[in-house]
Amino acid sequence: MDLSRFIAMRFAGRQPGRFSTPVLWIAKATVALSVAVMLVSISVVIGFKSAITSKMENFSAHLQLVAFSKESTDETLPIDRNAEWVRGVEGVEGVIHIQPFVTKPAIIKSEKELEGVLLKGIDFNRQTDFFKQSLIQGTWPDGNSNPKGVFVSSILAKRLQLKLGQSFPMYYLKSGRKTPLRKELMLQGIFNTGLNEMDQALVLLPLETVQELYGWDSSQVSGHEVFFSDLDMLEVGLESMVTRWLPADIYPSTIFERYPDVFQWLPTLDQNARIILFLMITVSLLAMISTLLILILERTQSIGVLKALGMPHGMLLKIFWIRALSIVVQGLIWGNLVAGFLIFIQSKTHLIPLNPEQYYLDHVPVSLPFMAFIGLNVGVFSLSMLSMLLPAAYASRIPVIKALKFA
Repeated sequence: MDLSRFIAMRFAGRQPGRFSTPVLWIAKATVALSVAVMLVSISVVIGFKSAITSKMENFSAHLQLVAFSKESTDETLPIDRNAEWVRGVEGVEGVIHIQPFVTKPAIIKSEKELEGVLLKGIDFNRQTDFFKQSLIQGTWPDGNSNPKGVFVSSILAKRLQLKLGQSFPMYYLKSGRKTPLRKELMLQGIFNTGLNEMDQALVLLPLETVQELYGWDSSQVSGHEVFFSDLDMLEVGLESMVTRWLPADIYPSTIFERYPDVFQWLPTLDQNARIILFLMITVSLLAMISTLLILILERTQSIGVLKALGMPHGMLLKIFWIRALSIVVQGLIWGNLVAGFLIFIQSKTHLIPLNPEQYYLDHVPVSLPFMAFIGLNVGVFSLSMLSMLLPAAYASRIPVIKALKFA
C-alpha cells in the first residue's frame, strides 16, 4: 500500500476525544447540504423554465403567420390557407406542425354578466393536444364539431356563471354594420391551461363558425400557427421562411414578440440560480479549508516526526490531499442522495404547490438533465480539491523544529 495513503487512513481512524472528530462531520454535512441545495435549485430552475416554455409554445405556437395590418386590433385581414407559400413553410427544417386559425373580438352576455372575449376558430382535427389535455369538463370533438359548441376557460365560465350545455348569446360587429349582430352559442367544454392571464378571455370554437362571422369562405383564415421541434429551431426556421417563402404582405409574429414579459422574466431565474450556486460553493469551500487547517494543527507533531524521518514535501501534501478527498467524496455522495430523493418525491407527488395565478403552474416543477448533474458534481469536486492545495502545501512546509515543539 502507498505510504501516504496508509498514513492518511491512520489519521482518519476513530480517535475519541479529538476536537477534529465533530469538525469532520460538520464539514461532510456542509458539503452534502451545499450539493443538495445546488442540485435542487438547478432542477427547479430548469424544470420551471422548461414547463413554462412548453406551456407557452403549445398555447400559442412558436410562430404565427398573419397578414400585415396598419391598425392594432384583434380584427384580422384574410389570407389564403391554401397558398403555395404555406406548403413551402411546411417543408422548412424543424417545422413539425402547422394549423390555420381565425380570431375575432366579441362580447358574451350571460344573465348577470357581460364579458369581452377573443373568439379563436380552430380546426379541431388538426389542433395539437394541448387544449384537449387541459379540458376539465366536457368532451373534445372527434371528427365533426358542433358549429355552436364553444370551449372557454374556467375563469371565464366562473365569471359568466356558465354551466356545461348552457346556451348563451354572443354579440359581434361585422364590416359595414354599425349595430352588433347576435349569435347563439352553447358551452361544450371548459379548459384550464394554468395561463390565467392569457386564456381568461379566450373562446375556442370551430374554424367555420368564425369564418361565417366575417363572411369569409372556407379558404380564408386569419393566419397559420407554426410549431417547431424545438424552440432553438425558431430563429433558423424563421430566417429560411423569410428568405424563401413568405410574401411581403405576411408578417411572422414570434412567441417572444407576443409574450415579451414572460420571456424576459424567465432569464432572471438563471441569475437567482447563479447566486445560490455561488453562496453554496463558497460555504462549502470555507468549511473544507477550515477543517483541513484544524486537522493540520492537530497533526503538527506528527508532521514534524515524518519530516524528521525524511518524508518529502510531496508525500506530506498527498496525505492531506487524501484526507480532503475522503471528506469531499462522502459529502458529494450524501448530497446527491438527499437531492435525488427530494427531486424524485416532488416529481411524483407534486408535494410543494404553487399559485397558478402568479406562476402559471400549480406545483413546483423539477427537471435535472444528466449533463447538468454531472457538470455540477465535477465542478464542486474540482473546486473543493483545488481549494485544498493551500492548506496542504502549508502543512508540507512546516519547519521540523517548530513542528516537534508544537503541543
